[in-house]
Amino acid sequence: MVKSGVMSEIRSDQFAKEIVSRSLDAIVVLDVENRIRFSNAALQELSGYSEDDLYGKSFSTLFPDLESGEQVSIETFFSKEDKPYVAGFLRELELVTKPKGNIPVEMRTFEIHSEDQKLYAAILRDIRERRRLEEQKNILINSLKRLAYMDELTLLPNRRSFSDTLQKTVATVKRRNRESVLAVMDIDHFKAINDTYGHDIGDLVLKKMSNIFVDCLREEDTIGRIGGEEFGCILPDTTVEGACVVLDRLRESVANHRFFIFDNFYLNVTLSIGYTKVHPIQKPEEILKLADIALYQAKNNGRNRIQVYPV
Repeated sequence: MVKSGVMSEIRSDQFAKEIVSRSLDAIVVLDVENRIRFSNAALQELSGYSEDDLYGKSFSTLFPDLESGEQVSIETFFSKEDKPYVAGFLRELELVTKPKGNIPVEMRTFEIHSEDQKLYAAILRDIRERRRLEEQKNILINSLKRLAYMDELTLLPNRRSFSDTLQKTVATVKRRNRESVLAVMDIDHFKAINDTYGHDIGDLVLKKMSNIFVDCLREEDTIGRIGGEEFGCILPDTTVEGACVVLDRLRESVANHRFFIFDNFYLNVTLSIGYTKVHPIQKPEEILKLADIALYQAKNNGRNRIQVYPV
């Protein structure tokens, strides 16, 4: 059991200085003129400056100038609107090191009052690791979002993403009275390709087919994989007549392409396409159904052809 009065026997100034000196957080003390009067070992190690380098220097030595061009003073980080933490007012900023590199730090500032003078103190913590983890987290979240809307094999928008785009296209057609076309495309005899050469070859065909689509279409067009061997295509600001030219050129590009399989073996693949005008009074699923009807008609008429709805 500690007897009362033991703490009072310890010289408080030496006791406090020892704690500050051994702190893992960087600590700096300044006078009302913003001159550095004390820096602990952690600050010296973090900044690269020695104790002599810092003593008597301006607080702005450690931080870049403000956007206004003014030098930083510790009063800058006090605000009546801010809620103080236990260890002072919290800020995140960049610490300028002696090697002239910047380190992101979290800083808490507070005032120190004594009988004869007022001082300011700042506690700085290196947050590089936290920033790195936050960046990794954001990258992971963005990757998961992309995967939720992207077909993993072809890297094209998946059915969910394509449906969202189609819904927006219908809204645009209705609002701006612009013509657009929806097409549905299906690889002819794709099951036979899988059964004969295996699913690995089928996947290669799907990926190469996706590349052909992207190369043939405009940047503003949308191409997505909406089924196993079925693709959807949205042609905004395009008439039915204009879509006929674009889609037939796309069909010919596929028919003329030699799909490399292995060694000197190549595979010829064809495409059937059904398309229809996007009507503002119809729901997206209704428009998709009409394009599907045209697609089935193209297949019934011999495949490797395009067909508009109404058939």
